[in-house]
Amino acid sequence: MSEQQSETPTPAEAIPGGVVNPATPPASPEPETPAVESGEQSPAAPAPVEPDYKALYEKMQADLDTTRERSVEAGVEADELRAQVAQLQEQALRDRIAAEYALPPVLAALVQGADEAAVRQHAEQLAAVAAPKPLLGAGGLTPHSEPDPYKGLAAKLRQRRYGI
Repeated sequence: MSEQQSETPTPAEAIPGGVVNPATPPASPEPETPAVESGEQSPAAPAPVEPDYKALYEKMQADLDTTRERSVEAGVEADELRAQVAQLQEQALRDRIAAEYALPPVLAALVQGADEAAVRQHAEQLAAVAAPKPLLGAGGLTPHSEPDPYKGLAAKLRQRRYGI
């Protein structure tokens, strides 16, 4: 059985000039079969194994449950992050408005309000309380006045009297 078929057409199938007759199909090679040694039987083809649909279904259900749990956890985490963002935005608003009114950090931390208008009003009230009061003189020397009010007075009197 070691003979091989030749793929050349027989003379009856050939057309003069070396062209194969299109009416006859070309010979197809036979599939090779492994050589069987004497005394051995050919291995049996494995029987098709049916997939375990119940196990596949249970695995998919477990994966689905895990995905649902992760989705709930992600939703909770997203809500926490949204709350943190809102809190930071409110703090930034309070800090910005406190800086506009030049409040010291101790008072800037006390600024409160539900919205921007309320925060601005509260910061204005704190600024009015915390603003330095102008120093009023008591009729004498004030810290803002000239240190020696009599400086040059003697020179002016001499110039008047003696013309010097």
